[in-house]
Amino acid sequence: MNKQIFITCMMMIMMVVIPSTTALTLQVEPKTEECYFQQMEAGQSAAISYSVTRGGLLDIDVRIYDTRGNTIYQGLHYDTKMKGRQQLTAHENGVYKICFNNEMSRFTAKVVSFSVVVEQQQQKKEDVAKATDLTPMENSVVKVERTLQNIIAEQRRMRIREQVNRDTSESTNGRVQWWSIAETGLIVFMGVGQVFYLRRWFNVKSHTRV
Repeated sequence: MNKQIFITCMMMIMMVVIPSTTALTLQVEPKTEECYFQQMEAGQSAAISYSVTRGGLLDIDVRIYDTRGNTIYQGLHYDTKMKGRQQLTAHENGVYKICFNNEMSRFTAKVVSFSVVVEQQQQKKEDVAKATDLTPMENSVVKVERTLQNIIAEQRRMRIREQVNRDTSESTNGRVQWWSIAETGLIVFMGVGQVFYLRRWFNVKSHTRV
């Protein structure tokens, strides 16, 4: 019985301390903008991570708006030069908007992978347990939760890096194959041209001797 109560308490603690996480991958067509809406309450904070995995120079215009439509952040992100991370703190209840703008591109679509980790709303001071009130097991659970969040973020980053590197490798391989085909065709064309030229040259010599 005590073991069941202990497991139930641990599950409740994990549900409280683990923040809500959303991870998406979307394709932003040229001359368009794709937006993600996040409901937040005053005092909540969200960690936003994003990366361009395919398209052009791996660049995207990132814009973050508050509940009234005011711009909180706007910047051109180059995935090869900078880390795509922003911290958002809600000052009032409402829907916040995260947009990826590709209007600068005429023909190239961009594939963007991003995640939004929203922390739980801060509780009132009298409801927050002090460090001395937590048992060693509860402290261990909190540490494990933080470690798991870091591992999840690192795995997501490594998956994105692997996808970018794989796309680059496949693109390079495709170019090498087409270049090899073109080079082979050029060699065949030059060989046929040389044979035709030599035959014509010998024919001219024969007519001249006659």
